[in-house]
Amino acid sequence: MSSVESRSRTQTREQIQLSPLIAALDIGASKITCFVARSTQDLGPTRVLGVGSLPSRGVKNGNITDLEAVEKTIRQVFESAEAMAGIGVSDVVVSVSGFGLKTEHGFGEIIMPAGTIGEKERRRVVANAIQNKKFEGRHIIHVTPVYFKLDGNIVKEPLGMVGRKLEVVATIVTIPVSVWNNIVLCVARTNRHVMEVIAAPYASSLSVLAEDELESGALVVEMGAKSTTAALFQNGSLAHVDAVPIGSDHITQDIAQYFETSAAVAEKLKIVLGSAIASLNEEEQMIDVQRFDDNGNLVCSRAPRSFVTGIVRPRVEETLELLRDRLASRGIDKSIYGRRIVLTGGGAQLNGVRELAARVFEGHVRVGRPQRFVGLGDAVSGPAFAVCSGLLRWGIDKPTDVTKIAHEMQQAHQHPILKAMNWVKEVFW
Repeated sequence: MSSVESRSRTQTREQIQLSPLIAALDIGASKITCFVARSTQDLGPTRVLGVGSLPSRGVKNGNITDLEAVEKTIRQVFESAEAMAGIGVSDVVVSVSGFGLKTEHGFGEIIMPAGTIGEKERRRVVANAIQNKKFEGRHIIHVTPVYFKLDGNIVKEPLGMVGRKLEVVATIVTIPVSVWNNIVLCVARTNRHVMEVIAAPYASSLSVLAEDELESGALVVEMGAKSTTAALFQNGSLAHVDAVPIGSDHITQDIAQYFETSAAVAEKLKIVLGSAIASLNEEEQMIDVQRFDDNGNLVCSRAPRSFVTGIVRPRVEETLELLRDRLASRGIDKSIYGRRIVLTGGGAQLNGVRELAARVFEGHVRVGRPQRFVGLGDAVSGPAFAVCSGLLRWGIDKPTDVTKIAHEMQQAHQHPILKAMNWVKEVFW
């Protein structure tokens, strides 16, 4: 074979089509993390190609308080992740957490001529569930159908079925418009595009829950630095999101105040010696603690280890009880989430937290770690990185989420021409 023929055959070979890259960005109060992965068409584990993570500055309870500091950190974690992956990315899925998350439920129904239900009817009933809601000053980030009813019978997915009356119950999650705008702006300043903004507890759920837990019902509790958030799943769908404004940083502050020491020393005490459950002989166990003296210098002193437990346990117990009572006030108790509770976030790594949570929630509790991933090192494969892993899962799997319809409805209510166009689309599309 001549060299010309060889080159000709080489040029006609079919080019290998690589799956697109997915980038996940978790903007947390304690750290900002970026994962880069390549989406796959099969059901195998997702391979993470690059990771970047740095301590966070300028974020509080999901709000960006210092745009310059957050932008700088985002650039650095992207550079680290892209360098490890060996390729740059432009589109990213971003998390949002904090006490600003709010959940409502929408109820919609339409009457149709007897016939097969298609995407048009499904779209109409979801739009009906949203159109009478008012979200002034808030941006919709999730609209997920909890269940549909067809002629009075509950169905998971009505597409292709035949009936006359179609109803839907949908979970609507919103955040303050200012929070959403600042997240999008901060990422845009790094020359990247935000594909979606995902509630942190929702992302954690996608990362750590098994399929049967998604279907039968489970509660994921994300124990973050400044807030503790929860996501409830039922029948494979997001049913509720909630939060309390207390996180693991409050434990650090309690320790620093009690021992009159620095935040860095208190954080080390919490991680190394902190426990939510008392241990045997801890009264006799003496530990070294650095305190500030009269001149503002750190000097070494001794104290029983039980003092640390006496600080950690009440704060963790208070946090979990507040979350439990907040959920109960909204009609959500252990009968709803099937006594299955999964803990994620940095606070979930504290010794004894799982046992204390089991007492508070009166159910089976486990610590959740990212599932169905390869390429994650030991340092980034624990519960503290469940959010970032879940963002990748969202970007790859695209769970049932009809938020686009909600955004169209919001725009339609704001402009008469858009309102007319939306009506035409709903009737004739």
